[in-house]
Amino acid sequence: MKSDRKIAIVGAGPMAVYTVKSLLKSEVPLDLTIFESAGRTGCGMPYRVGLNADYMYCNAFSKEIPPITRRLATWLHDQDDEFLAGWDLDRTDIDARDFYPRVLLGEFLTSEFRDLCEAGRHAGHTIRVLQNHRVVDVIPTDETVTLDVLHPDGKSTFSFSDVVLATGHQWPTAPQVGTADLVSPWPYTNITALPAGEIGILGSSLSAIDVIVALGQEHGTFTEKGDRIRWFPHEGRDALSITMVSHKGIMPEPDFYYPYPYEPLLHVTAEAVLAEVAKGPETLLDRVFTLLLSELHQVAPDYMADLGEGAQTIDGFSEAYFDHREKMGGLRALRETLNAAVQSKKDKETQHHRYALLRGHENFALILEHLDDRDWRVFSDKLMPVFGDCYAAIPHISVLRVLALYDAGVLKIVPTGPGASFRNRHSDGVSVMTIDGEVDFDALIDARGQAAAPLRDLPFPALCRALLDPEGDLAEPFRLELLTAGAGTVYCLAMPQILTRHPFSQGLPNCDELGRVVAREILSRNMGRQG
Repeated sequence: MKSDRKIAIVGAGPMAVYTVKSLLKSEVPLDLTIFESAGRTGCGMPYRVGLNADYMYCNAFSKEIPPITRRLATWLHDQDDEFLAGWDLDRTDIDARDFYPRVLLGEFLTSEFRDLCEAGRHAGHTIRVLQNHRVVDVIPTDETVTLDVLHPDGKSTFSFSDVVLATGHQWPTAPQVGTADLVSPWPYTNITALPAGEIGILGSSLSAIDVIVALGQEHGTFTEKGDRIRWFPHEGRDALSITMVSHKGIMPEPDFYYPYPYEPLLHVTAEAVLAEVAKGPETLLDRVFTLLLSELHQVAPDYMADLGEGAQTIDGFSEAYFDHREKMGGLRALRETLNAAVQSKKDKETQHHRYALLRGHENFALILEHLDDRDWRVFSDKLMPVFGDCYAAIPHISVLRVLALYDAGVLKIVPTGPGASFRNRHSDGVSVMTIDGEVDFDALIDARGQAAAPLRDLPFPALCRALLDPEGDLAEPFRLELLTAGAGTVYCLAMPQILTRHPFSQGLPNCDELGRVVAREILSRNMGRQG
């Protein structure tokens, strides 16, 4: 028996790929249509060639990337020698713990999405993939959800029972901060088109690392000798000067060794966290933070002793966590943390405090929908930077390139502190007020990463008008609440809206998890209707 409900997915990037993967586990054949505004499916913005360069690395190693029809390492082994040679890979180089360029992952995602859809068709599902079809509006009606779609032949209207918004990242083409105009890092050619001069980079996230490496590649040459990388400017490019501008003036730490499959946590487990959620929202954040402290005291007692007695509170822990790197200086501290991370990998011995924080943040995610406004602000201001720092571990090849630019005297990092201000200069360029005074740049690149956005910012006017609470937060199973309950259902997995209360949702493992949640909801509701 075939399902009588039609399902649409808006977008065909990683979120859509993993949602389709879970939907196709349905025992009842589905009728599924995927709309993609671009001419290529599967890869999405962070992994698409043309938007990203081949020297920009993903910060998840191969084995952490969820399989689609097969794992990344298996897919690489299945490619021919010519393909591998084009990526400077030998079969002996393929390793489940290696990091790979994001555009290579885009090739994997595109290929696997095609194979996934073909396997779904063989299993009896009806699957249509419509490239160069841009959904311009989503219109809930009493009977269905209607999509208005622009395509090369004009405009069409489609009707569906269930619609999943998997529109991925949304990045402004002309970003601003304060009264200052910034340069968008997408596509990466925006960066490489900038002449050598005083270049500022706003932020110290993984996006900032990509920008630094892109500037280094454009204006000079990285040379490798053993474990060291050096950088030399091209002729006539000596004027290049790069300054990272961030609140604390530090960078995320390098990737370190940890067991995979993961070893279980001892205290801040999913079961323990959910038990605290069941007690109610009052003091929930403090109670779960106490679980984290218990974890850290047991697995990393020396680390906790070094942080001091003040680190037993959320405020104190946040301050102590960053204190050493802030005092040492961001790039000098990066070299120190790289040495520790290299030793960790050599010895196959984890850095226990980092592992506890890396894994612990996954279980903190279980409480975020339940926090009251006060605790949400505390989490966002104090703990989110800690977890984000640990989550954003940098591949060593990228760290070495950053340090090569630092050693060449062309890269520095400046903290803004709480009183930062930004303005356009009367001539070209931007001025930034930092703790060291005002700094002028010929151009300031926006590398703050994807920003969260409310539901009212979804790019579908009719849908926004139909929302029950345009300022509301998304909660599992990510079904939108509408003013009028019709027969159709809309689910929102659009990245800016997801990030409002699910800030750890940008990686491929998160896409797999979120897609599984929505697919399970759709399939269970459809089974209930048919039953």
